[in-house]
Amino acid sequence: MRSLVVSAIIGIAIVGTISTAQAQPYLKGNDTGGIIAWSCEAEALAHQIAGEHCAWYSKYHRITGVHRMEGDYISFQCLWNPRLARFAIPAVRTRSVCRAHAYPPPVRVKY
Repeated sequence: MRSLVVSAIIGIAIVGTISTAQAQPYLKGNDTGGIIAWSCEAEALAHQIAGEHCAWYSKYHRITGVHRMEGDYISFQCLWNPRLARFAIPAVRTRSVCRAHAYPPPVRVKY
């Protein structure tokens, strides 16, 4: 009986930790900026991710580069004042929605 209770508690603990695990984009940075590993989903959330990172340092974020290839990065800066360095490095637009790739076009077979 005792081993059944112990195994049930261990099983609940394992299931609880597995269900709370979520995939997070890789982020590396400090108080001056950082990089986010590129994926279609990470690009759609890049402003939110960079904004949360820079908020830890009471700064504003600016996306400075997006390389849309697996293995590349989305770079960003953390600025004290977003209007102060407006001509230094221009902001880069990111996609707001992750869509399936349209290329190559789907093959249609007619019988």
